[in-house]
Amino acid sequence: MRSFDRLIGLLSEIPDPRRAEGKLYKLPYVLLFSILATMTGGNSYRSIETFITVHRCRLNAAFGLKWKRAPAHTAIRHILQRLDPKHLEQIFRRHAAGLLDGASGPEQRTVALDGKVLRGSFDNFRDRKPAQLLHAFDTKFGLILAHIDIDEKSNEIPAAQKLLGELHVAHSTITVDALHCQKILRGCRASPGTSDYPTEGQSAHFDAKCRNCDCQHPTSSDTSVTKARNRRETRTVDIFSATRAVANTEWKHLIKGIVRVTREVLHRSAKTGLWSSASEVAYYVAGFVGSANHAGIAIRSHWHIENTLHYTRDVTFQEDQSRIRCNPGVFARIRSFGYNILRCNQARTFSQDRYAAALAGRDALSKWSVS
Repeated sequence: MRSFDRLIGLLSEIPDPRRAEGKLYKLPYVLLFSILATMTGGNSYRSIETFITVHRCRLNAAFGLKWKRAPAHTAIRHILQRLDPKHLEQIFRRHAAGLLDGASGPEQRTVALDGKVLRGSFDNFRDRKPAQLLHAFDTKFGLILAHIDIDEKSNEIPAAQKLLGELHVAHSTITVDALHCQKILRGCRASPGTSDYPTEGQSAHFDAKCRNCDCQHPTSSDTSVTKARNRRETRTVDIFSATRAVANTEWKHLIKGIVRVTREVLHRSAKTGLWSSASEVAYYVAGFVGSANHAGIAIRSHWHIENTLHYTRDVTFQEDQSRIRCNPGVFARIRSFGYNILRCNQARTFSQDRYAAALAGRDALSKWSVS
């Protein structure tokens, strides 16, 4: 199938760790069928074997193969566990960039960074904690751009700095959690032109300085109203200059603006018909002073990495239930291949699209855009 030619070409660049005599099944096709298996409901090495067994004749005809039987799940496990995650990551990033070729330029991109624990990858026998991956997620197009492994004895702060240094995110908006407000990495910046909107500062002293901006006149303001069933939310975003708040502190070269978001929410009780109100104020810090509208969109978009990406991986792909313990980052990246392809071809919900692909098999997958 010609629609898979580019993806197969990319997968062919991954070094094969097997000796020459042990290459009965070509690595690019093992990886491709593993990706297709995860797209149709697979979450283990046995599920990959089952997928190939069921569709073997059609896969042979489509890709010009002569496989007499599907590789055993132990062979698939042996192949995937020996792969270098760094090589697979390089190919994944190129594939993700290809999916974004038709998208708008990087100046309009908002990228959210957040770590995720592979909860089932812990190994009590080897006294090893669950593996962690930091994801870079394009909130506008809903695609995973890159990952990086988080060291077991570290956290996502140094991993985020390293990942930003590897990505081409100049002039993009980068959003991260409050964890990255820690002072231990105050001198680190990814690259000139990047910006960030972390959540509320962890330091009570710094938090008080942020709240003192209320006495200033905002440089930009924006108000939006969201209406839903029995709910009405009014969001007001104000941006203040951080010059006074961070003067004579180590933050003065990093923080340029303070963003205040005021939420006024009305809820209607379906039982009584009465309305109740709630309000809250949140503060964020930014690496530059931009428009309030842009800041509001970036802040709301950051939650897409939790509500869209991580929720889908946990619930639909059942990532937390996977008990792969040896080199779990490889299978996590295979899921990411499947996630991006499903997102680019999404017609309904992820669950329904995966179910439809499982029923139709190769006929449905051949019509999808995979690269």
